[in-house]
Amino acid sequence: MPTIKDVARRAGVTHAVVSRILNGDKALRVRSETRERVLAAAAELEYIPHHAAKALRESRAGAIGLAVHDLSNPVYSEVIKGAQEAINRYRSVLMLADAAELHRDAATFRRFVASDAIDALLLLPAGDDSDAAIVHAAAARIPTVLVNERSADYQSVSADEHTAGLLAVRHLADLGHREIGLLHLDGSTQRGADRVDGHVAGLRELGLELDDRWVGDGGHEPESGRRALHRLAERGTLPSSIVVHSVQAAVGALVAARELGIDVPGELSIVGFHDMPYAAYFEPALTVVRMGLREMGAAAVETAMQLLDGQTVDKQVMVTEPEPQLIARASTAAPRASGSPSAR
Repeated sequence: MPTIKDVARRAGVTHAVVSRILNGDKALRVRSETRERVLAAAAELEYIPHHAAKALRESRAGAIGLAVHDLSNPVYSEVIKGAQEAINRYRSVLMLADAAELHRDAATFRRFVASDAIDALLLLPAGDDSDAAIVHAAAARIPTVLVNERSADYQSVSADEHTAGLLAVRHLADLGHREIGLLHLDGSTQRGADRVDGHVAGLRELGLELDDRWVGDGGHEPESGRRALHRLAERGTLPSSIVVHSVQAAVGALVAARELGIDVPGELSIVGFHDMPYAAYFEPALTVVRMGLREMGAAAVETAMQLLDGQTVDKQVMVTEPEPQLIARASTAAPRASGSPSAR
């Protein structure tokens, strides 16, 4: 783990100057080139400073930034609601930003993160290259918290994704399914990996292994889920059930099943992840694993505020209340004795 002396050596200044720059000391008089060189060195080394020196609330902007990749995503909307409810208690404001745009536009990023407009940044990662760039640069300047993600390198707030993956498989197993497919998330996220690990653990409880014929990239959107089920069908026989690691992609899988003439749940049971209000109103209503999205948003704000106050906070904060819960609806049922559906 890099130290403040490493940053000072890279930037060609004393570690005292680095400390004062990274802690936002407004009394420090240095050239803008020196300031930028220190910030760049900290970002390159992925140095995460201690922010106790910024503890006085009176010196803060009174705002926390929340960067997301898709404001229309209902999963993100629930996290945002929780963050908004929590920040209201601090008489501060939540400023939303498009993560991809921050990555594309360096000037916008500097205005949003490095100009004292916000005191901390919350990032809902999607698993692409922009996430790494944003968190590396932001963490060198202000407290930065990954939300709905588990990270060993940065402050993070997550749910118990492993248990969630396990619950989905156990539900299908309890119904009698032994052919259990998977449409996983796209991108490279730890939450996606944890869900897959839980899924595999559930299969192994049944003495089964993950069958590559029934595994695909479901993505985060209805259209990506729709295409994914069509791709599985093109391979031949579908399993009797499938877990989809996104509620939106699960909606797309329902549409694909209808297009393929496959009865849900008679021939194919479907489980989605996250319980959105619309999930209960589909035909058939969608079985889901429910997790505390609002609670994650609130916990992220609380974590950022604790960091700003110089408190010691666990690197990985996991929301355990509420626990992941399987909400059984009409999209899952016992498999038919005749077996799995064939591609039509």
